[in-house]
Amino acid sequence: MKNETRAPKKLNNFLTANVIACCIAGTSAIAFAQVANPAQNNPAQNPDQNNPGPALPALPATPSIDTVPMIVSLQPVTIKESYATDFRSEHQQVSSGWLMVIRGDSRILAPRALAEPLLLASGTGADGSVWIESVEWFNHGFISGYRVCFIPSTAQEKGGADRTAQGLRVWFGSPKLPESVDAKALQSELKEADRVGIVAGVTVKVEGSAPKVLANRDELITTTNALIARWAPDESQDGASTVPAVPANK
Repeated sequence: MKNETRAPKKLNNFLTANVIACCIAGTSAIAFAQVANPAQNNPAQNPDQNNPGPALPALPATPSIDTVPMIVSLQPVTIKESYATDFRSEHQQVSSGWLMVIRGDSRILAPRALAEPLLLASGTGADGSVWIESVEWFNHGFISGYRVCFIPSTAQEKGGADRTAQGLRVWFGSPKLPESVDAKALQSELKEADRVGIVAGVTVKVEGSAPKVLANRDELITTTNALIARWAPDESQDGASTVPAVPANK
């Protein structure tokens, strides 16, 4: 009888252990599937953008006149030591441009794992021709609503006119990796912006009577960090703003 009493207990322990093992195996299989197919949980890769999961807001369609950001600040910049931009696949040299602060839709500014809507800018050259560029940005701005950016004036082709901020348009284009963007892709984005009706906003006041002169890209980064500390202190690298934060509803 003693051995018969122990047998059911051993059987119960065996069954319990098997159930636990199956649960662990099932959980591991799900986790492995998520790693193997991140698009299921990554709204940037998921074609169903209306179901991004609980962590991020749904990504609206872009480009659209409904997601055009407001230009808060614009300042021309000259950079003595040019650098190669990482926001173009051609890695063109940059020696001038415009520092810019925008206020945008939090659904667009939400940080996503991979492809995000391109931030684009276009304007007119000194000869009236239209230019378009992939805008560099240095913070997401999801909490504050403000994103600090730089519109690089990349090297013009032979005979190209100098770029101006006249007729400046800034908008969010199709989701892509910035480093994959080339001249052909930019022209496609420009045509799509024209199709959906992206137009120049209210005339933007350009700060400063002359371009701000910076030594190199490192100094550009330092300058953008100061702007982040002012406009988006929650993303400031030094953890604190040295300038009073601008109210989010301003």
